[in-house]
Amino acid sequence: MDKTSLSQDLMFIQEDGTIPYDELIKFANNPSYLNQYIQKYGQKLYQQCIFSLTHISINESLSKTTWQKIVDHRKTLNTSLHRDVGLKVAAIDYLENISDKDFEMTVIEHDKVDDIVDVATIDQLTSLYVRSMFDEMLKQEFEQYLRNDQKLSIMMLDIDNFKDFNDTYGHQGGDEALKTIGNVLLNAVRKSDIACRYGGEEMVVIMPHTDMDTALEVAQRIRQKIEATEINGRNLTVSIGVSEVNASVKSADGLLKMADDALYQAKANGKNQVVKTNES
Repeated sequence: MDKTSLSQDLMFIQEDGTIPYDELIKFANNPSYLNQYIQKYGQKLYQQCIFSLTHISINESLSKTTWQKIVDHRKTLNTSLHRDVGLKVAAIDYLENISDKDFEMTVIEHDKVDDIVDVATIDQLTSLYVRSMFDEMLKQEFEQYLRNDQKLSIMMLDIDNFKDFNDTYGHQGGDEALKTIGNVLLNAVRKSDIACRYGGEEMVVIMPHTDMDTALEVAQRIRQKIEATEINGRNLTVSIGVSEVNASVKSADGLLKMADDALYQAKANGKNQVVKTNES
């Protein structure tokens, strides 16, 4: 993208061809203010906004929807964390961790990526998203299902006999187990999946555009990888419940409850297994 393509017309464009951060905040907070410029300069202004935030060059045809996704993601983060995380952080987090598009990375600075890690959206022990982020992301994905009838599955997993492990190795050993399993989970899920720590030794994965058969394959792969990973000289296992959205599911909480019920059934069946919703 030509960074200076708008410089002659827009007085606030800086010498390096980017839009000042304060002006970007005005655009994000006041869509009607942004629209005044969009009507004159078109989609390329969305491109310029995203480039100014992230130094990522994005296709002009995707620029409007991507900008709106970034603005919406910032609102989600602010609601979850009860503070303004900043438009720049929201942009990098969305493009790096949530969007399923492959954007051309041009000059993205390492300190911007580090900012994302510092935001309290990530559980520092497991490196998974925190519970508040899970709640918001599941709600968003469920709304996508309602609007577009897209497939959506989730899995909930719980470490088997974790209390016994804690009693044997202490809380430090328990923390090491959670950290290890969190890393295994992150490396096992697909790019489009959203892995979160739900609470304690429970973890959950949101799987957009995923039907039950595919979700079960992913869950089995995760279960097997965790079982094969040695922690303090022993191998822990997990039980996993999987649910898929359908016409009978009326809410995101309903989908989560189905996965939780399936997890309970996996525990009752003897642990170290994957059970899908309504499986006996």
